Amino acid sequence: MTMRLTRVTFGFLLLLTVLAAPAVADGPQGCAPWRPCGPGNSMGGNRLIPQAGFGADFRPACANHDACLAAGISRRECDRQFLREMQCACEQSRHPVLCRMQARWYYAAARIFGGLYH
Repeated sequence: MTMRLTRVTFGFLLLLTVLAAPAVADGPQGCAPWRPCGPGNSMGGNRLIPQAGFGADFRPACANHDACLAAGISRRECDRQFLREMQCACEQSRHPVLCRMQARWYYAAARIFGGLYH
């Protein structure tokens, strides 16, 4: 029961974080300059998953994460690299602490749900 409650709480907090985070503007002509973060292969952007956190752009980290997985590197190592790159992007954000918290949520989502897509 406790594990189920923890998962429900995590899912709720993740949803709140995702919905509260500001999205960045798309590239020229409405196209994202990198593959968007989140599930799916839409080059127009994933509207459910914000592509940034507090002024930091996570799209390069998402694209590198996909490339890492495609290269056959372990999912655990690719996910760790994904977190490091998002945290580096947070150093330039308006609110680095909040940005790093959002990066941890994205990392946790990749660890928990990424196996469904990889």
